[in-house]
Amino acid sequence: MSLIEQSAERDARVAFMRVDAAAVALLREFWPELERALPSMLEGFYAHATSIPKLAGMIGNQVPRLKGAQAAHWRRLFTSGFDSAYMESARTIGLTHNRIGLEPRWYIGGYNFVCGEIFTLIAAKYRWSGKAGPMLRAVMGAVMLDMDIAISVYQEAMLEERGRKQATIDKAIGDFNMIVSKSLGDVDRKSTRLNSSH
Repeated sequence: MSLIEQSAERDARVAFMRVDAAAVALLREFWPELERALPSMLEGFYAHATSIPKLAGMIGNQVPRLKGAQAAHWRRLFTSGFDSAYMESARTIGLTHNRIGLEPRWYIGGYNFVCGEIFTLIAAKYRWSGKAGPMLRAVMGAVMLDMDIAISVYQEAMLEERGRKQATIDKAIGDFNMIVSKSLGDVDRKSTRLNSSH
């Protein structure tokens, strides 16, 4: 896909999620609040995630590195205006989740945890200002866009993998058919020679 096509696709996705210039401004305004609270949120999230044996096995001793990667991605989500660096980050997350075999349900569950914390923070900060509704809509749009991109990439990677496996199977079937056809041809030629010798 060309850069123009990528840009058009990004713009279409952002528009569909109704993340307009006003929403981008709200996300940037909220980032300093979220940045202060994020370490505690991520601490809670990884405590929750590692209480699940399957996730604990995947996470292993990577919690400090994962917290850093998460914090960097949340920063891009709230401050980038959904530029190409952000899109690349979201794509990388989807590809990584596919590579390590993390099912989308765990990814969505993680967002549920963090969003619950973010929404509580928004309610506490903006409760009396009338800005809570617009801020919640902006954050929800951004988060849904983020999940859309990562899960779409995950799905694309799965389909490509399935296509590679199917191509391998098709090649094996083709090779087998060629061997069988050659063998049958050899048998037919030998049978013809045997019949003509009588």
